Amino acid sequence: MKSFVRLLFCFYLMLQTSLCFSEDSINLIVIPDLNNCHHHFGFELPILENSTLGLLGSIKCKSDRPTYGDSNSKVNTAFSRIFIPWRYSFHGAFNDGYFIQTMVGVENSEFTSEAGSSADVTFIDLTLHGGYQWFWGNGFNVSALAGVAYLKEINLDKNITQNESSDVTEFLDKNTKSNVHIGIGVIFGWLF
Repeated sequence: MKSFVRLLFCFYLMLQTSLCFSEDSINLIVIPDLNNCHHHFGFELPILENSTLGLLGSIKCKSDRPTYGDSNSKVNTAFSRIFIPWRYSFHGAFNDGYFIQTMVGVENSEFTSEAGSSADVTFIDLTLHGGYQWFWGNGFNVSALAGVAYLKEINLDKNITQNESSDVTEFLDKNTKSNVHIGIGVIFGWLF
């Protein structure tokens, strides 16, 4: 796990030379979450005329959010995720228009139940999204996107207590398995 994170970090640093040649230095971005603390913060940089590369994440958010599907009120979650998003914009990196975006990253959820069961799962995330982006002269920008995400379980430590309820057991089983699900979102940014 640590080796994979180091590899992603080194890969990302190798691509930072583009910062010296970019016309617009950085776009600060946030994916808000109105119901939980799962706000994602990050930035993106232009690497080619039509492409950007960034870093986006959320660290140790405590909530009732599952990996996917419905939440369970008997289970608490500490959630962390870090992504490296690459975006290809058909009309230029920081211009209005359609785009496709892929992201690769690592996600970790630590589940604990009221009865004492626990699960600590780590996934490799691969996503593919399409969407539309709007940029205004003052730097403010909005991107709307939808697509599919694949989570591959790479590490799992699960302990189910003997007196655990069946709904919590099913919840922990479902949210610690590799899965494919749909994702939609809105990203707000400020380009400067």
